[in-house]
Amino acid sequence: MTNNDNKESHLVNGLTNSDEPPDQDATFFANIFIDSPIGIYIVQDGKFLFMNPEFLRIGGFDEQDLLGTDSLGIVLPEDREKVKRCAVEMLKGKSHSPYEHRVLTKDGEIRWILETVTSIQFKGKRSVLGYFMDHTEHERAKEALNISEDKFHKAFRSSPDWFVISTLEDGFYVDVNETFLSSTGYTKDEVLGRTSSELRIWADPNKRTEMVKTLRDKGVVRNLEVEFRMKSGEIRNMLWSAEVIDYGDEKCLIAVTRDITARHRAQQERLKREKLQGVLETAATACHEINQPLQYIFLLLGEILEKDPENEDLKEIKRQYDRIKGITNKFENITVYETTDYIKGEKIIDIDKASKKR
Repeated sequence: MTNNDNKESHLVNGLTNSDEPPDQDATFFANIFIDSPIGIYIVQDGKFLFMNPEFLRIGGFDEQDLLGTDSLGIVLPEDREKVKRCAVEMLKGKSHSPYEHRVLTKDGEIRWILETVTSIQFKGKRSVLGYFMDHTEHERAKEALNISEDKFHKAFRSSPDWFVISTLEDGFYVDVNETFLSSTGYTKDEVLGRTSSELRIWADPNKRTEMVKTLRDKGVVRNLEVEFRMKSGEIRNMLWSAEVIDYGDEKCLIAVTRDITARHRAQQERLKREKLQGVLETAATACHEINQPLQYIFLLLGEILEKDPENEDLKEIKRQYDRIKGITNKFENITVYETTDYIKGEKIIDIDKASKKR
């Protein structure tokens, strides 16, 4: 007879409370207990009287390790009062919800257990039937999630970048960190529950419309350069990344925003310097080429005007010569890169502003 056969016979005799041959129903239920994927045990007078293979597997025990021992002996000492209290409440019908506690395996490992108990008659005596489920992986996942959430909240609160949670469609602010508030100049009461449109945060509202479309399609936006308006009205350059999350029952976005205003301005200054160098080189070449024929024109005009000082055509030529000379002088004195609008959206150098000394 195998070990399981012994267990089955022992359990069947206990369930039938008789030395008569067991009926089919008792044998059927005994087999369920033995083959159950849930740990099952019977305690009588506080001692283990029966444990199915799954119960033993969870704790890494052999049957002889536990038979006749105190049922609380495997429970972590810190949890024993809780187990006694919860078991009594369940046995009295005051509670119907499984309770959690920790046990020590044979190897000394701590495992989380989800347990229920009920009162039964076993071998003619009142006993406790317990259902014993290993809940360790769930608890570990929950603990890992709690740690992850704690790390997220710490990062959210202390990050030097903006952290913002807002609804995807309407842009209602759900939460913002201190960096957002200190940078924008708003208080939390002025922000939470209002939309980015109401605060006019996006300098170009069309940018947000495009961003929402991208988030709907791809679920994420990375390193989008945008301009945001502060409470003071100042426009700052930002690098914006976001992804869609489920927050409660609503689709929200969590966005991380980095202020790149200083970098942007430095880039603009560098571009201006590069363009200014090009302008100076072009202006120097143009002035050199123009000044030579202008000098010759000036000498000719001087000789002709001496002979015919009242000639209005010559006077007009002289005025235009002076005008050209003034333009070349401005070219020679350009010190900054300044442009002005021209036709068809083009820009040209504003030589009046560009030639003023700093």
